[in-house]
Amino acid sequence: MSPLANQDPLAQLNDIIGPSTPSWFPPAPIYWLLLCVTIIVLGVSYYFLKKYHQQQKIKQSHLLKLAQLKQQQIDFISLNQLLKGCALTYFPRSDVASLHGEAWFDFLQKHSDVTLFDSKQAFIKRLYQNANQPASETDFIDAKKWISTLPKQIKKAQKDV
Repeated sequence: MSPLANQDPLAQLNDIIGPSTPSWFPPAPIYWLLLCVTIIVLGVSYYFLKKYHQQQKIKQSHLLKLAQLKQQQIDFISLNQLLKGCALTYFPRSDVASLHGEAWFDFLQKHSDVTLFDSKQAFIKRLYQNANQPASETDFIDAKKWISTLPKQIKKAQKDV
């Protein structure tokens, strides 16, 4: 017998070679899709949050001006000027700047969910005939309501169109 015949045939086999570890790059297409969707969602969220923050800043600045005018006990005409300035920040100048009298009152009512400043005749009388009459507490309350709800009324009007 030869010495090779006595050897175990399994001893001649090599060890099992395991598979190599897969590389992390390039990722599967689903991960590319998730990355793109995440970037888009973050970008859109940032845009809307920035827009919301700007609108809140504008609204707060108008309310702060209103509070300052209230402390100064201004007249009704100055309060009306504040409201017109507020309207100019939200609407085109060509739509708002030329409004006066009944058209201005109708504009204020159109962009409010509650009736403001009692009646049209009283509003016009106070605006044009009583130049030095101080604004009352209800005038400031109405102005605050109008300034606070104006962005919501604009969105509501845009949805209706």
